[in-house]
Amino acid sequence: MNKILDFLTLERGDDFCNRRYIVIKFALLSSIVLFSLFIFINLFMHQYKASVIDFISAFVAIFAYIYMQNSKNIILTIRIATFNIVIFFLIFAYISQAEHFSLIWTIFVPIFAIITNGKRVGLYFSLLFYAILFVLSYHYINVWDSGQWLFTDWMRLVLASTVLTLCMYIYEALLDKAQQDLQRARAKELQRTKELHLQSITDQLTGLYNRRYYDNMIVKLAALAKRQNLCITFFILDIDYFKLYNDNYGHIQGDEALIEVAQVLKKHIQRGDDFVFRLGGEEFAGIILSKEKQKAQQWASQLTKIIEDLKIEHRTSKISEFLTVSIGIATLSHPQENNIGLLYKDADKALYTAKYNGRNQSQISQESN
Repeated sequence: MNKILDFLTLERGDDFCNRRYIVIKFALLSSIVLFSLFIFINLFMHQYKASVIDFISAFVAIFAYIYMQNSKNIILTIRIATFNIVIFFLIFAYISQAEHFSLIWTIFVPIFAIITNGKRVGLYFSLLFYAILFVLSYHYINVWDSGQWLFTDWMRLVLASTVLTLCMYIYEALLDKAQQDLQRARAKELQRTKELHLQSITDQLTGLYNRRYYDNMIVKLAALAKRQNLCITFFILDIDYFKLYNDNYGHIQGDEALIEVAQVLKKHIQRGDDFVFRLGGEEFAGIILSKEKQKAQQWASQLTKIIEDLKIEHRTSKISEFLTVSIGIATLSHPQENNIGLLYKDADKALYTAKYNGRNQSQISQESN
């Protein structure tokens, strides 16, 4: 039962549905008009049975169109419309009895079924339709010895229908392959675009966001803090005597130290609305949103001890045998667009104070509010 439901309601990719939507909408509108026209023609010719069949088919087509417009379930609409076409042409073939080459109209079934349903499901519909049609045309349409419907005629019908269905199947398979190639190309291009965007906003060495991304995000995060009534805390972190570290240990070891500090920042500042950045050189920064500014400030202040506890050797430091950092912290309790620039300014002043007072410490700006 579940497989049947999947067959009826399975949704495909966007390209599949968009293409099928255009086709099925045109087909439904066309069939509504044609079935309605056939109703009047058959009534005028006193072919009441045919009129009834036309009326039922028109009604189903109208129902399918309204259902598609309301539910947007393109796949189920296609299934309903295809069943309608299959049943209509089977009854039409039996009623017409192959007069006036009426069976030629059945060529529209595989065309419609495969174009709208896709090669696999369309082939299933086509095989079902022709399995019934061939039996009808062999046993119940006209009389063999009347001269109107010969065995060679039946063979021509089978052969022509088989060739047409095979051609439609190959056409749809080639079209699907072309679409798949296009989708893969789009996916690669999208992935490449994402990678380029990520490269443009991240620091290549540490993997942290860069100064450019900070400039983009600070205003957005301030607006978010304002909407949610949060404080926004900004800190600047500077590695103490890093030039001496590079001179003594070399730039490769210096890069390793920067990466370790970056890892600490990412691990320590990891909530969804908090961000850490490498501003340049040995300077890092972070943004923390919180309801309690004291807690956010304490959280940032802990970084001095955490980084010193890494015990990264720094023999040329003037304050410790290990790598240390100084931090300047500023908080805005009521961030506004016109005062967000104070955060960087006040945090930078606090960082200068921390360095002036001996480094390996954090200082909280008293100027922000």
